[in-house]
Amino acid sequence: MRRALFVLILAATPAWAALTPADLARVGATPPAGAVLPAGLGFVDQRGTPYRLADGPMPTVLLFADYSCKHICGPGITLTAGALHDARLVPERDYRMVVIGLDGDGPAVARQLLAERLQSLPREAQAVALLTGAPATIAAAEKALGYHAEYDAQADQFAHDAAIYVFAPGGALSALLPETASTAPQIAAAIAGAKADAAYVAPTARPDDSLAGRISAICYGLAAEHGVYAKPAILALRLGGVAIVAALAGFLLWSLRRQRRAA
Repeated sequence: MRRALFVLILAATPAWAALTPADLARVGATPPAGAVLPAGLGFVDQRGTPYRLADGPMPTVLLFADYSCKHICGPGITLTAGALHDARLVPERDYRMVVIGLDGDGPAVARQLLAERLQSLPREAQAVALLTGAPATIAAAEKALGYHAEYDAQADQFAHDAAIYVFAPGGALSALLPETASTAPQIAAAIAGAKADAAYVAPTARPDDSLAGRISAICYGLAAEHGVYAKPAILALRLGGVAIVAALAGFLLWSLRRQRRAA
């Protein structure tokens, strides 16, 4: 069903969509062996204060996001901070959370995102660092971590993987989690593993590693304000709902006929 909906979305995509399926296939988070936090890269945080990535003395939770995005980026930051909160992990004691902005939106947009998305989590909002950097600096961070985003100039948005990087205090990558599907126990286990210097082990390839299988983890065009895939996605969801209802109706009819025959 998921693959059928994905094919339908691509088939219904408007001709002016800037990113093709081949472009989207390059999107992902595939850390190289021995990946480490790219310490030394210089940014500014949401307060406009210079911020330099550095190792330790606690695990680092790192995300990439487009601060002006209206899709998964904002909710992904909320869900990640919420999972850390629900796991009863204390920022600046058990971990530090860092977000690297993919676009040059600047500290003002970062502050707005922070106010909108973490207003119910004041402790986490106070501690998180939403970073803005020069294009070359952002590219260096992406390259070091095997992070691949594609920019759609027509829609002014990035297609990118919604992933959470968890680093050990020494800077080595310890875990890679999905932003939108990580529970408090999962993120607590990842932090515990990072504290114990557990090394990240890439999962073996699975059938759903294709673009069709990964589409739900890609932040790109799911809102009508910006998304070139918005209308096709809505159409696909509606048709999918109709298909589910039809299947349920068929099952009920089959059950009724079977009961009548048995009687």
